[in-house]
Amino acid sequence: MLAGMKTKLGAWVKPGRTGGPLLPGSYRDYTYVRAPPKSYPTTAQQKAIGAKGRCVREKCKGKRGSDFIACRQTCTG
Repeated sequence: MLAGMKTKLGAWVKPGRTGGPLLPGSYRDYTYVRAPPKSYPTTAQQKAIGAKGRCVREKCKGKRGSDFIACRQTCTG
């Protein structure tokens, strides 16, 4: 195993004959493997959408048609 560059977090590995779409089987090439990027923090808009979705799930479950639409409008996120 070779050491990775100082600015990157990962390692150069020689996968060998592991196969699969992420690490193709080969003895020739090294592959740079690293952790996936961290997720971004949730925005205010995403929090509001989630709050409204939870409200609709709790209050409007089992309603259909115009009853559901009227119930959905009462929820504020």
